[in-house]
Amino acid sequence: MNDNRTKNRTKKSGAATFFYFALTLPALTAAASAYADDGAPQPTTSPSNPQALAQTLPPSAQVSQAVPAGKRRAEQGGTVRTDQPDTTSALVNAEADQAVTPPTPPSSQASSKGFIADSHLNLLLRNYADYFQAPPSLYRHAWVQGVQANYESGFTQGPVGFGVDASLFGALKLDGGNGAGNMVHVAKGGGGSEQLAWAYPGMYDIKGRISETVVKYGLQTVTNPFLEPHDNRALPPTFLGVSMVSNDLVHTTLEAGSFTRVDARGHTNLTNLTTSYGGTRIDRLTYVGGTWHYAKDGEMALYADQADDVWRQYYGSVAQSFGDPATIKWSGLANIYSTHDTGASRQGHINSNAYSVSISAQHGPHALLLGYQQVLGEQFFDYVNETNGIYLTNSMDVDYNAPHEQSLQLRYTFDGKYAGVPGLKAMFWGVYGWGADASAEAAQNASPSAPLHDLYWKSGEPVSGHHHEFGFIPSYTLQSGRFKDTKVTFIAMWHNSSRHYSDGNNMEYRLVVNVPVKVF
Repeated sequence: MNDNRTKNRTKKSGAATFFYFALTLPALTAAASAYADDGAPQPTTSPSNPQALAQTLPPSAQVSQAVPAGKRRAEQGGTVRTDQPDTTSALVNAEADQAVTPPTPPSSQASSKGFIADSHLNLLLRNYADYFQAPPSLYRHAWVQGVQANYESGFTQGPVGFGVDASLFGALKLDGGNGAGNMVHVAKGGGGSEQLAWAYPGMYDIKGRISETVVKYGLQTVTNPFLEPHDNRALPPTFLGVSMVSNDLVHTTLEAGSFTRVDARGHTNLTNLTTSYGGTRIDRLTYVGGTWHYAKDGEMALYADQADDVWRQYYGSVAQSFGDPATIKWSGLANIYSTHDTGASRQGHINSNAYSVSISAQHGPHALLLGYQQVLGEQFFDYVNETNGIYLTNSMDVDYNAPHEQSLQLRYTFDGKYAGVPGLKAMFWGVYGWGADASAEAAQNASPSAPLHDLYWKSGEPVSGHHHEFGFIPSYTLQSGRFKDTKVTFIAMWHNSSRHYSDGNNMEYRLVVNVPVKVF
């Protein structure tokens, strides 16, 4: 997502700045002390897990999942959640495992050690530098130090356990002008604020557990095909609502939830949920679904959601792999979204399907993927803003989701685990999209005052044409020592399009260093 915002200037008071440092300096001191502990936090998934970049089968979700996600989603990020299941999107995975924190083991309520005994406090220090340019005039840059202090209690003992989670988020702007948008703190009128530092409660919830089922209410994050957090800045977005995750059925994870507000990237207050492309307000988003691991290397997923008075959306996927990387491992994925307007149809008539299929082959540290994606319908494939709610294979730097658009991707990934360099990963890709034709919806929104005019018109003509992109993401995770599990990631992306395609030319470079620290 380009995340352009209206420019505004807001300065932080001296008292507020002092309050910020009073909160964050003790955390930094504790972090420095924790670095000396060789019992550094273990990664949630192996640092050299090839699944994240080769689109192979994601692991089962853990019981304590409900925690942390735009036109452009190929932007770095990390996650504050304590479990990090892979998604079907390579780029989301490359962003989501920027750093890891110790997982809460999936265990039944009967094995609970208690509210205090099972509690954890972890810090995530993220240094985030970003440079974005979209000729001829848009230029944005930022350098921010973020801190997340994440407390997760255990559950009280008994048939039903109760607990709480709470997180304090803080950030210090080291560089970044008024046009930096949500790369820094967003002023009330939009645009990048000149505020030097900001701190706020990033997450807070109460939770209950029966057996292998956890219910949470509060400001939290979840991971599913509709609400994957777009965690691509110094601090992640979080969502207000209720969630349920259950692993009571063997080889099956069931989920449900209902959310009404979001604490967006760069913001310190709750705002309405909106659609990413249409900008339409969503009063409530409700979802239900699950994933069935029918074999060791195979899974199926089915989900449905309703954005009140906007759309009903359905998602399905099948993933299967076989073979061994020592010889050759084959992995295949097919998924689809089907979207239809509902209620008051605030975003107009919607009747579209978007699907993708991919196949990859891995030999040793090398993997090659070929992916195809197509949109069937007159509308853009849209999803909830502040999320990566598009698991389609070719959604990389841009989404390739215009009406009737087709796209093809070739991707190479390297996993150093199989080459004697554990912790080293790299991903190169190229995507070409063609056949976009928004003429039908453009005719319905021909007036410049029409709410979707800017979405379906570009440079005086209906959205159409072709475009392509290239990208490169190398990363390295430290395997030992006092800074064990620190992850350094560099992201470089270039996108070029024809005159009337919706996403313009741009280039972006990002460097991110994440340092997870286990306090207790």
